Amino acid sequence: MSTHHRDAVRSFDTPISLPLAVVTVGEFGAITVTVDGSEFPPESPGAAWSRAQFGDLLDAITQNRSRTVRVEVHESDGPVYTDIIHAENTERAKREQISAVPSRRERRRQASELVEVIGEGFVPGEDITVAIPVSTSEGKADGGARALIDLSHLADDVTDVLLVGHVSGTVIARRLP
Repeated sequence: MSTHHRDAVRSFDTPISLPLAVVTVGEFGAITVTVDGSEFPPESPGAAWSRAQFGDLLDAITQNRSRTVRVEVHESDGPVYTDIIHAENTERAKREQISAVPSRRERRRQASELVEVIGEGFVPGEDITVAIPVSTSEGKADGGARALIDLSHLADDVTDVLLVGHVSGTVIARRLP
């Protein structure tokens, strides 16, 4: 065996170390996150990570895809999923950031503009889907439903929203201002 070959084999003795993000999904969709054993809080103080923000969470953990990270997702009902999120080519990432379309994260940093959508005819306590979809709501005791929608999360061309009752089958369509 040549000296060069032995040196090449030795170089593989050192394990590759990636940051480890452990994402634990609670029963109601709330998420807790640690990176290398340290808590990883959301950027906004007092806020909490949720399943709906999973893409933004991955962007934050990987520093906008500039570093490779191993991610373990622990679901509340037992399954564990593992993946490696690879860093993007930095030149390509820079070109994409220069594009004129603001990212979801940039739109979220803009001031919130909330719109209330109200509908009737739902079964008290039933799950209501707010469809574009952006979130879910729960029916009130009187059979009504209410959803608050942050318009900064939506594309500019979205004009309608639906409230859909999972039990009653009631569908309420409203045009956004």
